[in-house]
Amino acid sequence: MSKEHEADHHFGNSSRPSLETSILFQFHAIWVLLFILLIAIWCRFVSLIVVSAFLLFLFIAITLWKKASLNHIWPTLQFSKTRMFVDEEFLIHASVYNGKWLPLVWLEWAFSENSGVYFENNGCNTYTVRFLWVLWFREIKWTLTGIAVQRGVYNLGQIILRSGDGFRFAEKEKEYRLDGKLYIYPKIIPVHVSDLRPSMHWGVKGKQGGFIEDPLMVIGVREYQAGDEWKRFNWKASARTGKLLTNVYQPVVLEQLMVYIDVSGFVINETAYDDPDEQKIYAFKKWEAFEKFLSVIASVVLNYKKRGMGIGFSSNALNCNGGKMPNILPCTDLTPFLDQLAQITQRVSVPRMVPLDEMHHKGQLYMPVSVFCHHVNREHYMWFQIHKNKVSDISFYYKMETEYSKKLDANAKSIYLFLTSGESA
Repeated sequence: MSKEHEADHHFGNSSRPSLETSILFQFHAIWVLLFILLIAIWCRFVSLIVVSAFLLFLFIAITLWKKASLNHIWPTLQFSKTRMFVDEEFLIHASVYNGKWLPLVWLEWAFSENSGVYFENNGCNTYTVRFLWVLWFREIKWTLTGIAVQRGVYNLGQIILRSGDGFRFAEKEKEYRLDGKLYIYPKIIPVHVSDLRPSMHWGVKGKQGGFIEDPLMVIGVREYQAGDEWKRFNWKASARTGKLLTNVYQPVVLEQLMVYIDVSGFVINETAYDDPDEQKIYAFKKWEAFEKFLSVIASVVLNYKKRGMGIGFSSNALNCNGGKMPNILPCTDLTPFLDQLAQITQRVSVPRMVPLDEMHHKGQLYMPVSVFCHHVNREHYMWFQIHKNKVSDISFYYKMETEYSKKLDANAKSIYLFLTSGESA
């Protein structure tokens, strides 16, 4: 921040204050002052003429100052990063340029209230800064720290600038819509992810699809992971290092996985309880369970991505704008997938398995499919029975066990199996 400007910072959870304007400088006050001036002139009351003329002049000067104060003011906003996970910090670089001859005695910048970002480690979701004496053709720059606290898509570019005369008899505010969209992804938690390689031939369509490696192209070694085949062991390297090491072969095709998220079990019933307090508690618990559910999915997918796997996305949910979520084919860039996790809501757009049916009809389900859901029901079970011989591998991961998850046996597992010993279910 420029040293030639003084700044006051204000934090709070309340909405922004209303404009302050003295009653003497309201719009209708000019007619009162004119009336008093005319009466004073008619009565030849010199003292009243001087006072009323002064007040009239002051009214005009302050009104013109107020109207011109925010003309040719150009704010800018930049973030150190626009995509992040919950609990990550980022820097906000802001500036304001006064592009006119009229100096500003004071200028106030305020971010609109939001639920996704806290400012300056103060635990507040609003931020206001006031500068004194912003001179002509001068730019003020400053930096503050934001913390992502809630998953979602937020626009910090909606800011309010406010200014007026030095005595604050009259104020003016103006809203600016800058480019300040933030994607906040679910919180990452420790998870354990098994290796899918031993039983699949990736990239080959149909039930025989799976992973293909060239056994003559060893590109490195890594520590043993559960599920590694014995023929992959590098005995010489293991004997030399004292650690159990396995070979990493050059893949012929990209490993791919389609992640499908069924949000049907997380939908909030708006009339579940007659008591408003009970309804509020119920809705919060549903929301909290959904966020933890997405955290597990994001953490699992991030682990698969580190292994070089391409991840696709599909869901029957609506996004935060009320639109249907698109099907995204697997790719090594995880940003499209995580962007969808930031936008996903607990509202359903289509019946449970319709998006996967659409992909199947288009011939796009040539990779393993992992279905994440609140619980496995009859629709899931029947879909599995119909497609089990058409898709290379289908797995269900649920939050709550049901009779249908038991029927699926090894093809259905609790989502809590991904959690490490340090993370409570």
